Amino acid sequence: MKHLPLRLTLALALSASFVAVLAAPAAAATPVLADQRFQWFYWIGFALVLSFVGWLIMMAIGYYVKVLRPKYRGQKQA
Repeated sequence: MKHLPLRLTLALALSASFVAVLAAPAAAATPVLADQRFQWFYWIGFALVLSFVGWLIMMAIGYYVKVLRPKYRGQKQA
């Protein structure tokens, strides 16, 4: 139980750095993509990012509720 916050912090740090590394090439290509012809589809990016972040939050909460909380309270796991 004492190592759970450390593991969670490590997992969050690794996933955040992984996303940053994967996003770096896209950030470098932004001036090339910022053409007047392609600005009509930029609005979908915000919707996709918000839905993905919401999905990640729901998955983390569901994992906690179904797996971690019963595991450390001694109840049957789903």
